[in-house]
Amino acid sequence: MTMSRNTKEFNELADRFTSVYDKQRQDLEKCLQSRVNDDINFVCQKQKSAYLEGIAMIFCKKEYDVGVKCQKAAGARWSTDCFKENVAFGQCTDTVLKKLYIYNIERNKKNPAAN
Repeated sequence: MTMSRNTKEFNELADRFTSVYDKQRQDLEKCLQSRVNDDINFVCQKQKSAYLEGIAMIFCKKEYDVGVKCQKAAGARWSTDCFKENVAFGQCTDTVLKKLYIYNIERNKKNPAAN
């Protein structure tokens, strides 16, 4: 394999993620394909949540756990009291999604159903 733009450690986690969360990815893709003309922000919430849960568990576990602990302690004030923790988790997932994009391009995993 040629050099990757991602670290070896990330690619190993990505291998695990794509294996363990393949059904969630497929469910999300199917939902998005069926709702192609709808606003991406409002469709497929259940499928997006399941996919992001996989990212949280495999790539962003530390940030996720810190955020959950803060939110449980803060109760109704979670959005203001846990702003820093929520931003850290969001930054982690955003970075992971960008790296997963590179991971998938480098592995050129084509969807045979797309053609």
